Amino acid sequence: MTFSTIVYKNLKYNLNRYISFYLVNSFIVAVLFMYGTLFFNDTIPDNTKGIFNFSFVAIVLFCIIFISYTQTYFVKFRGKEFGVYLTLGMTTRDLKKMLRWENLIIISSSLLTGIVAGLLFSRMFYLILGKVLVNIEYSISFNTFLLTVSVFLPIFIISTFFTERYLTKLSIIEVIQSSAKKEIAAANPITGVLAIIVFAIAMYLLPKVYTGDIFDGNKVILTLCAVATFVGPLFIISTLITVLRSVIQKYPRSYNKNLLVLSNLAHRFISYRTILYVVTLMVSLGVFLIGTGYTIHKNTVTFNDLERPYDFMFVENDKYNHISQDEIRKVIEDNGGEIKNYAVLDYLSLPIYKMKDGKVKTGERTYSNSVIISESNYNQHTGSNKDIQKGYMLDVFLDGGEIQTKPTEDIMFLMNGKSIQKPVKQFDDVNFTMDSSDFFQRVNSADLFTVPKGRILNEKDQLTNLEYTNAYSTYHAYVVDDKDYEIIKINSGYHTPSKYHLINLSNGDQRKIFAGILDALRKVNHADETIWKNKAFLGGPINETTMLEAYRPFSKIEKVETDKEVNGVFYFSMAFLGSLLLISSSIVLLYKVVTDIAEDKLQITILRKIGVTNIEMKRNLTKQLILIFFVPTLFGVTMAMYYIALVNTNYSKIHYTMMQALLVVGMYVVLQILFYFGLRKKYLSNLNE
Repeated sequence: MTFSTIVYKNLKYNLNRYISFYLVNSFIVAVLFMYGTLFFNDTIPDNTKGIFNFSFVAIVLFCIIFISYTQTYFVKFRGKEFGVYLTLGMTTRDLKKMLRWENLIIISSSLLTGIVAGLLFSRMFYLILGKVLVNIEYSISFNTFLLTVSVFLPIFIISTFFTERYLTKLSIIEVIQSSAKKEIAAANPITGVLAIIVFAIAMYLLPKVYTGDIFDGNKVILTLCAVATFVGPLFIISTLITVLRSVIQKYPRSYNKNLLVLSNLAHRFISYRTILYVVTLMVSLGVFLIGTGYTIHKNTVTFNDLERPYDFMFVENDKYNHISQDEIRKVIEDNGGEIKNYAVLDYLSLPIYKMKDGKVKTGERTYSNSVIISESNYNQHTGSNKDIQKGYMLDVFLDGGEIQTKPTEDIMFLMNGKSIQKPVKQFDDVNFTMDSSDFFQRVNSADLFTVPKGRILNEKDQLTNLEYTNAYSTYHAYVVDDKDYEIIKINSGYHTPSKYHLINLSNGDQRKIFAGILDALRKVNHADETIWKNKAFLGGPINETTMLEAYRPFSKIEKVETDKEVNGVFYFSMAFLGSLLLISSSIVLLYKVVTDIAEDKLQITILRKIGVTNIEMKRNLTKQLILIFFVPTLFGVTMAMYYIALVNTNYSKIHYTMMQALLVVGMYVVLQILFYFGLRKKYLSNLNE
């Protein structure tokens, strides 16, 4: 009998195991390929792809663990077969040669069918998500194939190398007994308790460090806390049953009823710890991605209504959009609209700087320009009765989601830009920080209107729409006493204050009316139709064209449509990645449970000999299956909700976000329960065969 004949007969005899091994590796290739189709899709914005790097780490970790486990299992449960070969005179060198031929066949077929499956399923994902969310162009690039092969092949080859080394170190007896040999492991309850304590402390500290409430947001401490929350479940899972058994032992009746389950699971949770930990991470990341994407997409209209109380808004100053209310009213009426209310709010726009701990920095999101409003104008616009004392200031925070905190910096408005001494390029940059001594050498303090942090009050009010461009931002408005306002106005040389035009309609086609407003403002700006074609222009080099682009009017309905498109792409990406991770986690559990059926059958045979009934065995096996199946689910969804809450800690609309995230978690848990019952039925059916 030739060597090739032995390989062929061996392949035929172990066909079921080979098919299982082949399908698992094909699935891994398909997952990598589907990930590549998204990562290398040019229609996905780069800012959305930022989350892909972390997802890639999770997917690679999944591939390493799953490939290593399947190879180890595949070789371990062929111990008797290998033992026979060795007994008949085959050397370990021949054995390794046979495994290499087998693996070459597995690699080739898995890559081929995996890529084909990845092509089909990724296309199906795009079609389904495109119908539900937003249509994303499906494209395949060479990089997708390169990523798939360059990740799968090295992991498979390295895993094969370690498997071969494992075989060469065993004696014939050890090889024969490997399929029946139990994994030797010991769980230390003290380690588990310490892990729980460290995990709890890290989860408590992380949001406080993240928001800067403690340790001044130190990045090292932040990283350590984050790592502890990720690594903690590994030690907790591996000692969970040991700790649980120690507790239940204090209650003899409960302990005796669950003795078999606890004893078996004490072994299982130790041997499963890596698989269950990886599943936990995949579940947490998958639910986090889908939950985050869904909340942003679902709340698009709600958040726009909260952040934009006016149908239309534009900014007028002495250079751009110089038009009267009557002219705008006529444009709206000529286009079939009826005005519900039209407010004009005057303000001054000056460079703003903030000083803290001897450092001075620019203070706003864009181009360091502030919005200064007089007390009387603010009261008239909001219908309030604020009394701002001279030398004090009210910092009005427009709700864009961030939570306003107590002022911690002195605020300075530069009333005369010519007072800057020894100008340097850095001083005019959007985000710069310098020593206060250096700052005051360049700026004449007499040209600064300074308000110490102790004299700054704060309030949240949606007095305009929440917008920003590379020319102005509406996130903050600073209300000062009327006399202070006049001093600032005179010293800064303002002849005509800037104005917010804020319009609400009672009736009319908003798209048609907005098109009319755009045309009217193009005329007063002496611009052609090429201006303001881009609905979301934010950047570009500073020149006449880009500055005019920055003063484009805003329409709430247009903003909703733009946000829906952008958020739809974001949700598509998150749903695609999240689904990959959740499906992969379920496949890992399925494979692990199915491959342990042979060991469970042996256990059932032994238990029947000592008088354990079928009903008792079914009850015990169901209990341990529930724990094995739902511990990763419990840890995963808990971590996902925790991190969704964490990234929204400073978000005023967190209650909207968490409610939507809970819907995602609820749907996943329901699907997982259905999957469990289907798997349980198949599992018990196979055990009875």
